Amino acid sequence: MRKILAIDAGGTSTRAVVLDLSGRCLGYGRAGSGNPTAAGVEGAVAELAKAAERAVTSDGSATGQGSTALIALAGAVSPLLLERLAERFGALGFEGEPVIEPDLLGTYFSGTFGHEGYAIIAGTGAVAGRVTEGRLDFARGGTGWLLGDGGSGYWIGHQVVRAVVAALDGLGPDTALTLPLLASVNIETTSGSVRGRPNSLVSLMDATYALRPVDLARFAPLAFDALEDPVARGILTASATALADLLAATRAPDVDGPVVLGGSVLAAGMRVAPAIFAEPLEMAAGGAELIPVTDGVVGAAVLGLEHAGVDVDAQLFSRLRDDVARLQSAVPL
Repeated sequence: MRKILAIDAGGTSTRAVVLDLSGRCLGYGRAGSGNPTAAGVEGAVAELAKAAERAVTSDGSATGQGSTALIALAGAVSPLLLERLAERFGALGFEGEPVIEPDLLGTYFSGTFGHEGYAIIAGTGAVAGRVTEGRLDFARGGTGWLLGDGGSGYWIGHQVVRAVVAALDGLGPDTALTLPLLASVNIETTSGSVRGRPNSLVSLMDATYALRPVDLARFAPLAFDALEDPVARGILTASATALADLLAATRAPDVDGPVVLGGSVLAAGMRVAPAIFAEPLEMAAGGAELIPVTDGVVGAAVLGLEHAGVDVDAQLFSRLRDDVARLQSAVPL
């Protein structure tokens, strides 16, 4: 049977689905970061292959001649990455180099089968784009933790750490973020000091500088957990404003269609803090429908089918979403 391996490669996790040309989903697998910018080429290849292997094992049926792979992926794609993936996927029965599509398209087609609209992703990073005729023809953001990504998970996590450091250093207001942040890096609060600074501050500085900068995104959920804290609320309000500005920068008066929202920050924002996130995003969307999605694997499947010459209509799109949800529910997080 000719099959498609469709993968949504995120900065935190990777999701893969195997489907046939009728759009029937046969197997599903999940693994760690498949983004080469976040995990390095070899690390990304290992996780992408792991997700693919799990999806193929979950399927259990033979993979026929002409089977191909597609990955929805952020960032630059090197020849080395494609070579390594062709080797690993080839061993599973998928021929040639995988097709690489932007993660924005994976997110967009996870929310709609229409070929005109917008997508914004706020996970570890933040990026937005405009889709016309089913292709990404305009994008803003996605420049990484050092150069941009305002409002992203990294940005929120960084602001959380800065706020707690300022509070411990007597340079900022006390915040309910302090104890959860210290606990998350296994620091106990003590009354002693080192070189004139509180022990907890020195320990937090050491723990933070031992991390890769992008790993600060792991602290973003603390802001949502402390929603009633003025400092945390201020961080989230600034995040929502930055993301709304990013979306507004992609809008064009002659392009209608929905706005698909992806990534962990927008998922949490619309679920936990809609009063903070919904209004600015709705204004930036100009009245267009907002469609939150949990990941981009349905969109990767849509793109895989379209690359194989299959037209994805409303009925097929609905079945794809149902199939993926069914398979995902059977795989532990």
